[in-house]
Amino acid sequence: MMFFKPVVVSTFAILATAAAPTTTTSQCNTGAAQCCNSVGAANSLPGAAAIIGLLGIILQDPSVVVGLNCVNIVGSTCTQQPVCCTNNNFNGVINIGCTPISL
Repeated sequence: MMFFKPVVVSTFAILATAAAPTTTTSQCNTGAAQCCNSVGAANSLPGAAAIIGLLGIILQDPSVVVGLNCVNIVGSTCTQQPVCCTNNNFNGVINIGCTPISL
């Protein structure tokens, strides 16, 4: 039973950290800050529906904010839209669950 308690505590700590709001690159708790060419709701951002379909992604919320053509921000330079995203598993083609941030 001693093993179970730390696992539960660490799971709650991870969930609390992932849900924390972000406003700057140093506060991006979901991974590296990203610079995306376009950011918007998945159901209205041009090109997003096609990419989502091609990759076989199933979204729980079709209005979730996504970023297209994203790269890690190097330093504090981003000429497009800087964001933090919760799902960066598609090599920058599309990032899901994005929140705009300030640099």
